[in-house]
Amino acid sequence: MKAAQSVVGAVMVGALLLSGCGVTNNHDKVIRDAVANRVFLYQTPGANDATLQVVRENGYFGGGCSSQILIDDKFAAQLETGEQVSFSVPSGAHVVTLQNSGACHKPGSDAQVQATLAPGETTQLAVNKWGSSLSQVKR
Repeated sequence: MKAAQSVVGAVMVGALLLSGCGVTNNHDKVIRDAVANRVFLYQTPGANDATLQVVRENGYFGGGCSSQILIDDKFAAQLETGEQVSFSVPSGAHVVTLQNSGACHKPGSDAQVQATLAPGETTQLAVNKWGSSLSQVKR
């Protein structure tokens, strides 16, 4: 009897923990700014800077992982699903790299973008909802 109660209890706890995994709502449709304690570099604009914006798409598929954004091999920010961050980077050439932690699969070979920005220019990069690719948004 005690063993059966333990099994039933474990199943109920598991069901409660998993109940939100496949649910979408308005939270999953809105892109939010990343919280300040996960943004580390390039937040103060300078003369001749350009803007580099990185947006991680929404979707419950990537909810168990974080996307680390590196700019020129420096850890610049950590994004969760449905978040964006803007960086004021010096104009010129930059290499932006995506790395993941948590439940995400390892990024593929398309997890790095080279961007050359002119002073005042804005470039947007997108991380897909799985956290597996980084690409430049065409305008």
